[in-house]
Amino acid sequence: MIDFQAIEDQYALPLFPKRGITLVKGKNARLWDDKGNEYIDCMGGQGVVNIGHCNDKVAEAIARQAQQLITCTGSFYSDQRALLIKKLVDITPANLNKVFLCNSGAESVEGAIKFARLSTGKTEFICAMRSFHGRTMGALSATFNPKYREPFEPLIPGFHFVPYNNIEKVEEKINDKTAAVMLEMVQGEGGVHLGDADFFKQISRLCEEKNIL
Repeated sequence: MIDFQAIEDQYALPLFPKRGITLVKGKNARLWDDKGNEYIDCMGGQGVVNIGHCNDKVAEAIARQAQQLITCTGSFYSDQRALLIKKLVDITPANLNKVFLCNSGAESVEGAIKFARLSTGKTEFICAMRSFHGRTMGALSATFNPKYREPFEPLIPGFHFVPYNNIEKVEEKINDKTAAVMLEMVQGEGGVHLGDADFFKQISRLCEEKNIL
Protein backbone atom coordinates (compact mmCIF):
# COMPACT_ATOMS: atom_id res chain seq x y z
CA MET A 1 0.00 0.00 0.00
CA ILE A 2 1.31 3.43 -0.93
CA ASP A 3 2.03 5.70 2.04
CA PHE A 4 0.71 8.98 0.62
CA GLN A 5 1.36 10.91 3.82
CA ALA A 6 5.03 9.89 3.85
CA ILE A 7 5.40 11.02 0.23
CA GLU A 8 3.89 14.43 0.96
CA ASP A 9 5.98 14.83 4.11
CA GLN A 10 9.13 14.05 2.13
CA TYR A 11 8.56 16.15 -0.97
CA ALA A 12 6.02 18.91 -0.24
CA LEU A 13 6.96 22.17 1.47
CA PRO A 14 5.35 22.13 4.95
CA LEU A 15 3.13 25.17 4.48
CA PHE A 16 0.05 23.85 6.29
CA PRO A 17 -0.35 21.87 9.53
CA LYS A 18 -1.61 18.42 8.57
CA ARG A 19 -4.60 16.65 10.12
CA GLY A 20 -3.24 13.14 9.62
CA ILE A 21 -6.03 12.18 7.21
CA THR A 22 -5.60 11.30 3.52
CA LEU A 23 -8.73 12.34 1.62
CA VAL A 24 -9.50 10.49 -1.60
CA LYS A 25 -13.15 11.19 -2.43
CA GLY A 26 -15.88 13.75 -1.87
CA LYS A 27 -19.56 14.18 -2.65
CA ASN A 28 -21.58 17.23 -1.65
CA ALA A 29 -20.71 17.92 2.01
CA ARG A 30 -19.17 14.50 2.68
CA LEU A 31 -15.58 13.29 2.42
CA TRP A 32 -13.90 9.88 2.56
CA ASP A 33 -10.33 8.97 3.43
CA ASP A 34 -8.17 6.16 2.08
CA LYS A 35 -9.39 3.87 4.87
CA GLY A 36 -13.05 4.33 3.99
CA ASN A 37 -13.88 6.62 6.92
CA GLU A 38 -16.59 9.18 6.20
CA TYR A 39 -16.52 12.82 7.33
CA ILE A 40 -18.64 15.95 7.07
CA ASP A 41 -16.65 18.70 5.36
CA CYS A 42 -16.82 21.82 7.54
CA MET A 43 -14.03 23.61 5.62
CA GLY A 44 -15.45 23.62 2.10
CA GLY A 45 -11.98 23.87 0.61
CA GLN A 46 -11.70 27.22 2.42
CA GLY A 47 -14.66 28.40 0.36
CA VAL A 48 -13.69 26.89 -2.99
CA VAL A 49 -16.32 24.15 -2.84
CA ASN A 50 -19.11 26.06 -1.14
CA ILE A 51 -21.66 24.26 -3.33
CA GLY A 52 -20.24 20.87 -2.41
CA HIS A 53 -17.76 18.35 -3.78
CA CYS A 54 -18.36 16.81 -7.21
CA ASN A 55 -21.58 18.71 -7.82
CA ASP A 56 -23.14 16.95 -10.81
CA LYS A 57 -23.82 20.10 -12.83
CA VAL A 58 -20.36 21.54 -12.15
CA ALA A 59 -18.62 18.26 -12.99
CA GLU A 60 -20.59 17.95 -16.23
CA ALA A 61 -19.79 21.53 -17.24
CA ILE A 62 -16.06 21.02 -16.55
CA ALA A 63 -15.97 17.79 -18.55
CA ARG A 64 -17.90 19.33 -21.44
CA GLN A 65 -15.62 22.37 -21.66
CA ALA A 66 -12.46 20.23 -21.29
CA GLN A 67 -13.49 18.40 -24.45
CA GLN A 68 -14.05 21.68 -26.28
CA LEU A 69 -11.25 24.06 -25.18
CA ILE A 70 -9.04 23.87 -22.07
CA THR A 71 -7.92 27.48 -21.84
CA CYS A 72 -7.92 30.73 -23.77
CA THR A 73 -5.38 33.46 -23.08
CA GLY A 74 -6.60 37.01 -22.71
CA SER A 75 -4.91 37.82 -26.02
CA PHE A 76 -7.91 36.24 -27.76
CA TYR A 77 -11.66 36.59 -27.33
CA SER A 78 -13.54 33.68 -25.76
CA ASP A 79 -17.20 32.76 -26.09
CA GLN A 80 -17.44 31.31 -22.58
CA ARG A 81 -15.50 34.15 -20.94
CA ALA A 82 -17.76 36.68 -22.63
CA LEU A 83 -20.88 34.92 -21.32
CA LEU A 84 -19.43 34.68 -17.80
CA ILE A 85 -18.40 38.32 -17.44
CA LYS A 86 -21.73 39.49 -18.89
CA LYS A 87 -23.57 37.41 -16.30
CA LEU A 88 -21.39 38.81 -13.49
CA VAL A 89 -22.05 42.39 -14.58
CA ASP A 90 -25.79 41.70 -14.82
CA ILE A 91 -26.02 40.72 -11.13
CA THR A 92 -23.79 43.44 -9.64
CA PRO A 93 -24.64 47.11 -8.94
CA ALA A 94 -24.87 49.29 -12.03
CA ASN A 95 -21.62 51.17 -11.36
CA LEU A 96 -19.64 47.90 -11.29
CA ASN A 97 -19.42 47.30 -15.02
CA LYS A 98 -15.92 45.88 -15.52
CA VAL A 99 -14.63 42.42 -14.57
CA PHE A 100 -11.16 41.19 -13.57
CA LEU A 101 -10.96 37.39 -13.66
CA CYS A 102 -8.26 35.77 -11.54
CA ASN A 103 -7.29 32.50 -9.89
CA SER A 104 -7.48 33.12 -6.15
CA GLY A 105 -8.48 35.47 -3.37
CA ALA A 106 -4.88 36.59 -2.90
CA GLU A 107 -4.59 37.42 -6.60
CA SER A 108 -7.81 39.43 -6.45
CA VAL A 109 -6.41 41.43 -3.52
CA GLU A 110 -3.16 42.04 -5.40
CA GLY A 111 -5.22 43.30 -8.33
CA ALA A 112 -7.30 45.52 -6.05
CA ILE A 113 -4.17 47.10 -4.57
CA LYS A 114 -2.80 47.85 -8.03
CA PHE A 115 -6.12 49.18 -9.33
CA ALA A 116 -6.48 51.43 -6.27
CA ARG A 117 -2.98 52.84 -6.68
CA LEU A 118 -3.37 53.29 -10.42
CA SER A 119 -6.78 54.95 -10.31
CA THR A 120 -6.17 57.26 -7.33
CA GLY A 121 -2.45 57.97 -7.58
CA LYS A 122 -2.26 57.32 -3.81
CA THR A 123 -0.28 54.65 -1.96
CA GLU A 124 -1.77 54.01 1.49
CA PHE A 125 -4.48 51.62 2.67
CA ILE A 126 -6.60 51.18 5.77
CA CYS A 127 -7.29 47.60 6.86
CA ALA A 128 -8.83 46.00 9.92
CA MET A 129 -7.24 44.28 12.86
CA ARG A 130 -7.70 40.47 12.67
CA SER A 131 -7.90 40.75 8.87
CA PHE A 132 -6.62 38.09 6.50
CA HIS A 133 -6.29 38.94 2.80
CA GLY A 134 -3.75 36.37 1.58
CA ARG A 135 -0.11 35.31 1.66
CA THR A 136 1.33 37.03 -1.42
CA MET A 137 3.34 40.18 -0.70
CA GLY A 138 0.65 42.78 -1.27
CA ALA A 139 -2.12 40.73 0.31
CA LEU A 140 0.17 39.88 3.22
CA SER A 141 0.85 43.58 3.75
CA ALA A 142 -2.91 44.00 4.25
CA THR A 143 -3.07 41.05 6.67
CA PHE A 144 -2.93 41.82 10.39
CA ASN A 145 -1.58 38.74 12.19
CA PRO A 146 2.15 39.14 12.96
CA LYS A 147 2.78 35.37 12.66
CA TYR A 148 2.11 35.64 8.91
CA ARG A 149 3.82 38.99 8.41
CA GLU A 150 7.04 38.85 10.41
CA PRO A 151 8.90 36.12 8.46
CA PHE A 152 8.62 38.21 5.27
CA GLU A 153 9.17 41.74 6.53
CA PRO A 154 9.80 44.37 5.37
CA LEU A 155 6.48 44.25 3.53
CA ILE A 156 4.92 46.91 1.31
CA PRO A 157 4.69 50.14 3.35
CA GLY A 158 1.57 52.25 3.78
CA PHE A 159 -0.87 49.73 5.29
CA HIS A 160 -2.58 50.85 8.51
CA PHE A 161 -4.77 48.75 10.81
CA VAL A 162 -7.78 49.88 12.83
CA PRO A 163 -10.32 48.05 15.03
CA TYR A 164 -13.09 46.33 13.07
CA ASN A 165 -16.54 47.99 13.10
CA ASN A 166 -15.07 51.26 14.40
CA ILE A 167 -15.81 54.15 12.03
CA GLU A 168 -14.10 56.73 14.27
CA LYS A 169 -10.75 54.93 14.04
CA VAL A 170 -11.08 54.67 10.27
CA GLU A 171 -11.70 58.41 10.04
CA GLU A 172 -8.64 59.10 12.20
CA LYS A 173 -6.37 57.12 9.85
CA ILE A 174 -7.55 58.64 6.57
CA ASN A 175 -5.14 61.17 5.07
CA ASP A 176 -4.34 62.65 1.68
CA LYS A 177 -2.35 59.52 0.75
CA THR A 178 -5.18 57.03 1.42
CA ALA A 179 -6.07 55.11 -1.73
CA ALA A 180 -8.59 52.64 -0.30
CA VAL A 181 -10.19 51.01 2.71
CA MET A 182 -9.88 47.21 2.51
CA LEU A 183 -12.33 45.23 4.66
CA GLU A 184 -13.86 41.76 4.86
CA MET A 185 -17.63 41.58 5.31
CA VAL A 186 -17.04 38.60 7.62
CA GLN A 187 -13.67 38.06 9.25
CA GLY A 188 -12.80 34.37 9.28
CA GLU A 189 -9.10 34.04 10.06
CA GLY A 190 -9.34 35.99 13.31
CA GLY A 191 -12.48 34.15 14.42
CA VAL A 192 -15.94 34.61 12.92
CA HIS A 193 -16.59 38.34 13.27
CA LEU A 194 -19.51 39.88 11.38
CA GLY A 195 -19.31 43.35 9.92
CA ASP A 196 -21.98 45.71 11.20
CA ALA A 197 -24.32 46.88 8.43
CA ASP A 198 -24.30 50.49 9.66
CA PHE A 199 -20.50 50.43 9.81
CA PHE A 200 -20.24 49.46 6.15
CA LYS A 201 -22.80 52.09 5.15
CA GLN A 202 -20.74 54.70 7.00
CA ILE A 203 -17.56 53.43 5.32
CA SER A 204 -19.22 53.75 1.92
CA ARG A 205 -20.33 57.33 2.59
CA LEU A 206 -16.93 58.25 4.01
CA CYS A 207 -15.08 56.87 0.99
CA GLU A 208 -17.35 58.79 -1.37
CA GLU A 209 -16.79 62.01 0.57
CA LYS A 210 -13.00 61.55 0.63
CA ASN A 211 -12.80 60.24 -2.96
CA ILE A 212 -11.14 56.98 -1.95
CA LEU A 213 -12.01 53.38 -2.82
